[in-house]
Amino acid sequence: MTNYSQQYFGKDLNDITYEDILNFFKEEKEESDKIEFKAFHPDFGDFSKNLVGVIRGICAFLNSNGGILIWGAPLGQKVEEKVVFQGELSLVTELKEKDSLISKVSDSITPLPININVNIIEQEGKYLYVFETQISNYSPHQFKNTYWARLDGQTKPAPHYLVEALFKKISYPNIEGYINLDRFGHLPTGEAYLDISILMINFSELQNEYNLTYRLMCGPAIFAGSRNPQLAKYYTMKGHMYVHKDLNDILHFGAPDINTQRLVFNMEDLADNYNNKMTLILTFGGKQSPLKISDYKLDFSGPIAANNPVGLFESKRENILSAERQKELGTTRENLLEHILKR
Repeated sequence: MTNYSQQYFGKDLNDITYEDILNFFKEEKEESDKIEFKAFHPDFGDFSKNLVGVIRGICAFLNSNGGILIWGAPLGQKVEEKVVFQGELSLVTELKEKDSLISKVSDSITPLPININVNIIEQEGKYLYVFETQISNYSPHQFKNTYWARLDGQTKPAPHYLVEALFKKISYPNIEGYINLDRFGHLPTGEAYLDISILMINFSELQNEYNLTYRLMCGPAIFAGSRNPQLAKYYTMKGHMYVHKDLNDILHFGAPDINTQRLVFNMEDLADNYNNKMTLILTFGGKQSPLKISDYKLDFSGPIAANNPVGLFESKRENILSAERQKELGTTRENLLEHILKR
């Protein structure tokens, strides 16, 4: 990944401060294909209406070479046939929680993008939003039914030739995996159960995926199917892992694969040994698509709805590339080999 923050500010995104942005705009700045400035101003509407322009810019970066978008920048001024940005910042008046904001941006763009990050900087009750976007392996992306790109230092509708080229460059389908919580209850044996759905979706319009496989692991619970001798071959780790393999020859765009499973567990054991918490880890990939991970943390300490018990979700991290997860964990070739080979 490209560290655009380092290029422009000499530091990582999360280390950028209000003073860094203030100093940045002490001199005239122009936009480029890798940096865009958005002012927040009542003339542009409320938070949601201002956000539309931000999402449009992020979509353009995804379809181009990635870059930095500063929301709360000075108002642009036209000087000698060019637009420059300098001086007083036009800060955003509303705070949007980071994860919620990233979800809002990502959900507005099709196909769902990854590698969008933001640093939210507070200054006397107002806010700067600094976004860093990486070039996407799943472009072209669209927002409000339009493909956007950075052209000549501006966000513009992408011309037909560029959209066609972006479609042709896609090297692997974008497969996304999700878990839904369907029903919670108790069996006559006294055990608790949680019915879940595993969804696999192909978001690449022009590419099918083949030989889809996935694994779902849950330490505190076992899969009810593992108790059935005819189905036991699909479960490992004494029933704590479900393995979905050789069951999907092809996954088409717009035709999700949905698999339902039941988790069975003891609530007292969950409380005593796991602090009422449960983790689900879903790893998946296909013949052409890279391995991804979606993991979920559930909290059973509060009231639980019988139907659609989504209140159990404590946290979700979905569709993270395995390579990105390895980087987060600090995994290197050397320590991975040491762990595997035990030498």
